[in-house]
Amino acid sequence: MGTQKGPKAHRSFHTLITVIASIIVFSGIVIGIWFLIFYNNHEETNDAQVDQYVTPVMARITGFVQEVRYEENQLVHKGDTLVVIDNREYKSHLNRALADVTNAQQNINVLEKNVATVSNTASVQESQLAAAKTEVWKTGQDYQRYKALLQEEAATEQQLEQVKAAYETAKARYDEIRKMIRTTALSTAEANSKIPTATAVVESNKALADNASLFLSYTVITAPYDGWVGKKTIQPGQMVKEGQTLVSIVSKEKWVTANFKETQVQYLEIGQEVELKADAVKGRVFRGVVESLSPASGARFSLLPPDNATGNFVKIEQRIPVRIRLMENDEQTRFLRAGMNVIVIAEHR
Repeated sequence: MGTQKGPKAHRSFHTLITVIASIIVFSGIVIGIWFLIFYNNHEETNDAQVDQYVTPVMARITGFVQEVRYEENQLVHKGDTLVVIDNREYKSHLNRALADVTNAQQNINVLEKNVATVSNTASVQESQLAAAKTEVWKTGQDYQRYKALLQEEAATEQQLEQVKAAYETAKARYDEIRKMIRTTALSTAEANSKIPTATAVVESNKALADNASLFLSYTVITAPYDGWVGKKTIQPGQMVKEGQTLVSIVSKEKWVTANFKETQVQYLEIGQEVELKADAVKGRVFRGVVESLSPASGARFSLLPPDNATGNFVKIEQRIPVRIRLMENDEQTRFLRAGMNVIVIAEHR
């Protein structure tokens, strides 16, 4: 009985192995054909990452941190206050600048009143000149009349001398007033010439006040756009300097940067739809649209671009960055983060 069952079991085992091997070979052939067809009609790269704008928010002034109004990884909106720097020093600078503006404006008022006073003096002197001119005419007439009376011996030499003295005094007074009018005119011109200079001083002080106000506004640091703040590295009381990075903000806008080989770019065009698979989520496929292709290879944008004109040349296949816009809404892609790896598949056009 045992010898009869042995060959039969042996044949069954060989049959099973043959079937399994045939299935494996057939599956391998089918998969090979599928891969051949697929990769002849598609381009794929795993050199792709999710991108977002990461903007460092810097201090524009030096001072001590008074308040930190955000938490690590918090969602903030454009205009939200992130950090407040002690503003007492900058507020005093602004107050001093505003006082200088007020002082300069008061100086203009004094100069304008001085011009008005000098102009009024000139008007008075014009009236005095007219009176002096009349006095010269009157004393001149008296002098001529007494000269005629003296020739007729109807007046004495003493009377004529008195009238002549009055006449000479009137003329001297007339000349004096004329000179005073010219002096007053020069004083008026001088007073008027000081007003533009004083006005320039006012404008200069206003500019200083605006600059002080601008520096005061720098004590309140706000979010430049909607996004998430990164790691919290500052605390109240900490000294920060101009140009120091206080926090980084990651934008809500997301896209994928895929680095395709230069031999693959010929099959891509702007507006083409592509498939995206994120390593963070297995089995889920996203859709994207090619927005733009880089005008140069990624190596050309590096800090030290390659120079193939020197040394030994080794040909290296270059990669071209391609920007891909995500077609899904923010809710469906909210778990994606900048730097996550993505596989991009593009069908030939």
